[in-house]
Amino acid sequence: MAGVHLDSVTFTRDGTVILAGISLDVVDGEFLTIIGPSGSGKTTLLRIVAGLDTPDRGDVYFDGRPVTNQPPYKRDIAMVFQENVLIPFRSVRSNVSFPLEVHRRPQTEIDERVGAEARAMAIERFLERMPHQLGSGHQHLVQAARALVRRPTVFLLDEPLARVDAELRRGIRNEFKLVQQGYGVTAMYATNDPVEAMALGDRIAVLDRGTLIQIGSPEDVYRNPVNRFVAGFLGSPTMSFLDVRVTTHEVILAAGGLPAPPVRSAGAVAIGVRPEDWEIVTTAGLPGRVSSFVSYGDHGYATVDLAGDEIVLRTGETGPTPGEPIQVWTRRYVMFDAAGRRISTVGRPRITHV
Repeated sequence: MAGVHLDSVTFTRDGTVILAGISLDVVDGEFLTIIGPSGSGKTTLLRIVAGLDTPDRGDVYFDGRPVTNQPPYKRDIAMVFQENVLIPFRSVRSNVSFPLEVHRRPQTEIDERVGAEARAMAIERFLERMPHQLGSGHQHLVQAARALVRRPTVFLLDEPLARVDAELRRGIRNEFKLVQQGYGVTAMYATNDPVEAMALGDRIAVLDRGTLIQIGSPEDVYRNPVNRFVAGFLGSPTMSFLDVRVTTHEVILAAGGLPAPPVRSAGAVAIGVRPEDWEIVTTAGLPGRVSSFVSYGDHGYATVDLAGDEIVLRTGETGPTPGEPIQVWTRRYVMFDAAGRRISTVGRPRITHV
């Protein structure tokens, strides 16, 4: 296996900057999820690690060894793409075995390793089928089995579940994580799904317009976003933002006041509150009116108007009725300055999985 290091990697296409000086380290055996909106540079980053694209400036290293100018076949990587790239005239078994056949491995070894990957990816019953006889989710599992059968040092996945339905996606991403942990392979997984990024990554790297905005554990990035972009992108539903004024003692909203952190300067800033950090109270809260409520069975989300500011709060199985006046309160929020940079996090952080 191998650790991956990117040193000031810059890539442009037709005069447009796709990656702007990206530097990051992926530890040997780590599962790094790369998240960002469409056009943020996620796919290009993976292609440069794979050797499919060459950076204009900067270098790529595997275990301290420069590979920037090496072709893909010399990097010992495997990649799973968003699109189906299975060989249509080969069976599932033959697709998975193809990399080993190219390297002329003994048939007994091929059979053993194909069987092992089929069991790991739960596709044993599909081995004699043709790719067109599988759904898109199982096609991606076949791609992953084919990628892993050759025991790569770096495993790259480019939004492989973007076109898979939600229920199947949960099962497949669990397979990816279990196999990655079992082999200890270094993995880089690009996605624009915040739930997927949180569920899979040992760490999360957030990209925006070709720039690395933040990298850290899922809990740290979720609880301590460096700016409003990260706060608003990670989480489902995302943070609610309220424009406020800060005095030495209080955060002043149109609807009332909240405890303020120690701040050196007063003025107009913004606070962000996660849905699970709001609570409905009976007295001494911020008055609001429920705009809507959506139930998900074991929990729900209420949208509340606070004197013109809209927030989303998580509830239990039952929630308030649309039109109902309620009071809300929070002791945990993130404060941002006028430029959108985090000033402080108020309230004791806790580990939260979304």
